Amino acid sequence: MRRKAIDHMEGEKGSPMTKEEKRAEVFQSGRAWIVACIAIIASILISVNSNKLPATASLVIPALSMDEGMFANIMSLNGYVGLIMTFVVAAVIMRFGARKATTLVLVCAVAGAIISAAATDVAVLMVGRLIEGVGYACIGSTVPVIISEWFPPSKRGVPMGLFSVWVPLGSMFIMASSGFFFTVGDPQTYHNVFWFVVALLVIVTVLWVAAIRDPQVSYLEERDPAAPKPKMSEGFKSLSCWISMIAFAAFSLGTACVMNFETLYLVQTMGMDQLAANGMMNIANIAVVVGGIAIGVVMNFVTGNGQRLVILVAASVVLGASFSLAYSISEELLVPWLIVFGLSNGVVPAIFFTMVAEIAPRPDLAGISSSLMSCGQCVGGILFGLVGVVVSSAGWGACTGLLVGVGAVLIIGSVALFAVIRARDAKRAA
Repeated sequence: MRRKAIDHMEGEKGSPMTKEEKRAEVFQSGRAWIVACIAIIASILISVNSNKLPATASLVIPALSMDEGMFANIMSLNGYVGLIMTFVVAAVIMRFGARKATTLVLVCAVAGAIISAAATDVAVLMVGRLIEGVGYACIGSTVPVIISEWFPPSKRGVPMGLFSVWVPLGSMFIMASSGFFFTVGDPQTYHNVFWFVVALLVIVTVLWVAAIRDPQVSYLEERDPAAPKPKMSEGFKSLSCWISMIAFAAFSLGTACVMNFETLYLVQTMGMDQLAANGMMNIANIAVVVGGIAIGVVMNFVTGNGQRLVILVAASVVLGASFSLAYSISEELLVPWLIVFGLSNGVVPAIFFTMVAEIAPRPDLAGISSSLMSCGQCVGGILFGLVGVVVSSAGWGACTGLLVGVGAVLIIGSVALFAVIRARDAKRAA
């Protein structure tokens, strides 16, 4: 029998909670942040796993005798498997719950990381990257659902804001720490970085399995016990879910162009070495973290869908403009650009993740909207492979037009999402 979702924290009036529900609330509120913190740390380490390649790009490329095009294709491999697994994980979440789905995701991340660390040729590295893709693509589906289960809508802003910066936090961590494990003059030392990542993933996976349980009361459960059980098809028919997927695909592609290739751009065009380029990129990563956490706090006060989406549109305009400068920015403007890019890059996904239940046609279909956004992330990752081909064949400047288009899609998608959700809210209020 399904429990009623706790709603008094939302300030809503209704029947008083039972003693059992009150006890469950105390237990749940006490553990909510523990669950959120472990889930966010797991997400960050999966990002570390993905970003170990750009952090060692100048070593991996000569060590495995590949060019920039091949490197970009390997980076995008996890997008292909993720594109398929996104729909699988949606079904797993609906059938078994987000906690068990996250366990599966972490196990795949560990397995792929081990294969990648042991790889001595491109083919084996590709296999490892494909398996890692399950973790990278699907963690973005499971964690927003977990947070939404444990936190009421008015309290999701901060944990979702923290989660939204899992990619840059992981990138920042590996960019800063990888230098302790590799030697610039010895390409083969990239293996040391990869094994370090394996150790971190094993630790967090064991912690997740040992410590995390399902919530006593889920805030995503249907408030009306008589309401029909949600069907996956209802979520996949939702226009807002598909618009968010397209917008998130544009966000992910533009972000991948910066986060995965900007260090190589700095090395090749500005004469920096890998360590200096990694340090420069951490300026953007820090700004992303600041932007994501700050907007998370704001989201706890700005609770209206319309107000949140207005902020999303504004941030998308700034970020879209920033994308267009990624491979043409001058050294004099590099730091200001990195800061502006980073702040807006932190705000956009934080709002998407915070509103994952509102984007879905019903709160208990948040797994569908979350999975489709992860699907968009995978599409962006796959398309990133084309960027590597363009750079390899025509140079960095040839990608400027592509990045302008990516920014335009993000902006149009955000505006469309605002219009659709606003119309849906108005219809429900009528």
